[in-house]
Amino acid sequence: MKKDKRNILIFVVIVLIVIFISYFVFSSGITDKLRASAQGMKASVDKEFNKSDLPIINEVINSSGENLVNTNVSLIINTSSKYNIKKVEYSFDLKNWKIIEEDINKKEASVRLNFSKTMNESVYIRVENDRGYKSYPYETIVNIDKDAPVMEINNNEALVIYAKDNIKLSKVQYSYDKLNWDSEDISGEEISLRKENFGYKYIRVVDSVGNISRVKEVK
Repeated sequence: MKKDKRNILIFVVIVLIVIFISYFVFSSGITDKLRASAQGMKASVDKEFNKSDLPIINEVINSSGENLVNTNVSLIINTSSKYNIKKVEYSFDLKNWKIIEEDINKKEASVRLNFSKTMNESVYIRVENDRGYKSYPYETIVNIDKDAPVMEINNNEALVIYAKDNIKLSKVQYSYDKLNWDSEDISGEEISLRKENFGYKYIRVVDSVGNISRVKEVK
């Protein structure tokens, strides 16, 4: 009987300890520290860490609206911090970070990041202040296609036109003078066309974001 009472007492003590530790974890902000640690933030080891110590990315203005475009894409990053901002960085994998701007030494900053080459990537932005605290990463998408479609022509008895692109084709265009073009809607990443009596002298194709192939002459 005494043994049963002792076991019950031990169980009650363990329950009380678990309750106390759980309360301490959530009231002291350790949950935030663990979350910060998962993002690789130095704030996770600071005893004085508060969520308000972290710099904030207020907004990222993506000039493409995260849509596929054939133009350069700019990201305008607006950020603020309780302490002076040290640097703003970006990454494609949350592991390797490149500096956009550093030695800012202001509590508010607006920096620009430009992309000009063909790509389709998630871009992560983070900010670090002079106390070593890093913001939670902000994700946006940059999707640029500047690759023109490729076209080949075989001049046989029946004209064969072959075109392909890394995204969808949208139009095949015909002209007599390279100035005025008649268009025909098409669809797909590649096409083959046969024209028995081709009346135009020049031909080109256009993809879905406006990239235009080289003009080919039909002989």
